[in-house]
Amino acid sequence: MRDVKKLKNRSVPFTCFYLGILTIGLSIFGYVEVWGVDWELYGTDEEGSYFYDTESMTRLTKNIARVWVQSAYTEKGISHWVGGGGEEFQNLDFSLIWSEFNCAERSIRHLRIVFYSKNGEIFYPINNDEWHFFAPDSMIGTLYKLICK
Repeated sequence: MRDVKKLKNRSVPFTCFYLGILTIGLSIFGYVEVWGVDWELYGTDEEGSYFYDTESMTRLTKNIARVWVQSAYTEKGISHWVGGGGEEFQNLDFSLIWSEFNCAERSIRHLRIVFYSKNGEIFYPINNDEWHFFAPDSMIGTLYKLICK
């Protein structure tokens, strides 16, 4: 009987230890999406502020580069999206765009665009794989100079 009491008393610290490890592990898991994001401002205009994630930049080949872009919209930028996409954009806050540059051809395609509302909800996600040319003096042109240097 005495050995059982000793065993029960020893299991309490071990249980607390494992619960502590589990709690820490879940806390870390909950913040994983924040790790590795280093947003750097590359430009602003009347429609918003534009950032790219320096940690997510990857080169698939010498001429193909991918990067996450964040666009934080002003009221004018939101109005632009409402005009082009409809009333569901009225509550737009920002978008995340998985972009791919063809540095040799000076073109871009947006592999994934995800819009976020002001209350944090995702709406109107877009998958796209069409290449587009861009004006050198545009925001994308500014990003091109940073990504394809």
